[in-house]
Amino acid sequence: MNGQKDYILLKEIINEVDPIGLVDPDTPESVKEYDPELKEILKEDISLISKEQLGQRVYEVFVKFFNEELVGTRDKYDLIADHFFARREHAGSQGNI
Repeated sequence: MNGQKDYILLKEIINEVDPIGLVDPDTPESVKEYDPELKEILKEDISLISKEQLGQRVYEVFVKFFNEELVGTRDKYDLIADHFFARREHAGSQGNI
């Protein structure tokens, strides 16, 4: 999977999980709320890391941009990584990467 596809997929998942509660379905512009965090996450080639490492990376970036209290436990960020790997694997099996 290339960087652009990783970005699109990860953005979709983060917006669905909405770990900080910033996405408002009535405000289409709110889907851009996590763009700075996404760019920071993708400074590292996430195609080369494990699911556990991705969960940790996403968590660390969110703590950096927000704070540990607001970010909460790692569960939401591990869920993001789980969804990312599952959807990427599914896309690969469909020949979509």
